[in-house]
Amino acid sequence: MTKKLLSTMALGAILMLSACNETATNETKTTSTEKQTATEVKYVENAEIQAKGMKQIKGLIEGVKPALMTTLKSDKTGIDGMGMCSKSAIEMGKKYNASLPKDSSVRRTALKYRNPNNKPDATDVVVMEKLKADNTFKKPLVVEMGDNYRVYKALPVHKPCLICHGDVKTMSPSMLKIIKEKYPNDLAVDFKEHDFRGVIVSTIKK
Repeated sequence: MTKKLLSTMALGAILMLSACNETATNETKTTSTEKQTATEVKYVENAEIQAKGMKQIKGLIEGVKPALMTTLKSDKTGIDGMGMCSKSAIEMGKKYNASLPKDSSVRRTALKYRNPNNKPDATDVVVMEKLKADNTFKKPLVVEMGDNYRVYKALPVHKPCLICHGDVKTMSPSMLKIIKEKYPNDLAVDFKEHDFRGVIVSTIKK
């Protein structure tokens, strides 16, 4: 398996990991529930901001990838991975965000989210719908907000993700039981390999 593929799988696993957090981290959140249209989202070409955002996103990946890949390789059932989510993901997110410059933060979200703490805001939804429609996971999108920029990196679904995000009809009964007990309003199932899973977002203040 190539290094590039492992890194991409780690991206998807990071979203899977963060989706299982029991409580919110100190990452930047927005509580806006106002509807937003695609024309109201201001996409910009800003190489400096894009590079800074991607550096922060990749930093998160490199920080958690070893533990994630070890868990994915050693536990084919995915149950240990679920346990790791609830025990380690919150602290990983807090520690990483604490290490970033004061003008920056990184978070994860999805259209079909598992934990309500990761529910997307109106801008997130518009950007993710565009990324999903474009069906490309290569180029990040930069959005200019009122007092900050956001860099969105799309995440694909890889085979290991399907253990707890795949077809509920074929998913392990023990895994389904855990999901239903921990996340009764879960939306993050019935994905197929290579589907759009969600995004990692770097927020950078102006």
